[in-house]
Amino acid sequence: MKTKWKAICDQLNDADTEFENFLDKAGLSGMALKQANAFIKKFNTLKKAAADFDTFITPVELEIKFPFHTKEMTEIWARWKNYLSEQHGEIMRTNSEQSALEHLESISKGDEAKAVEFLRYAMTCRYRNFFAIDEKASTQPAKNEPTSGKGSGYG
Repeated sequence: MKTKWKAICDQLNDADTEFENFLDKAGLSGMALKQANAFIKKFNTLKKAAADFDTFITPVELEIKFPFHTKEMTEIWARWKNYLSEQHGEIMRTNSEQSALEHLESISKGDEAKAVEFLRYAMTCRYRNFFAIDEKASTQPAKNEPTSGKGSGYG
């Protein structure tokens, strides 16, 4: 989302520059300048709204402390974030990601194989969250999603 938002802001800036160049070279009449000024006022309002909205779109960039070290875990975690976006329309921001990783480390007791299993199981069952599973549960996907709801914050 951050990349798309930057592209929109860049397009606004390009349009602003191009319009200013047009006004400088166009030699408009008084009536045309009056109309152009009305447009400029509306365009400046749009640019201000975009600048104000930017604080909501651009997340605080924190360095993620990844508690696991294998390539497999790095890949499955990237898959998990992609899964959340694709399946549930959720974008994981840095604070949420760090908390989710800490939770995953906690429920897996630092065992990367278990952490991978928990993530794979959650994706297989199309869950919005991951959680600790016992050996019996991991051999058969659950029939119903847990009732923890959308806002439990684990993924």
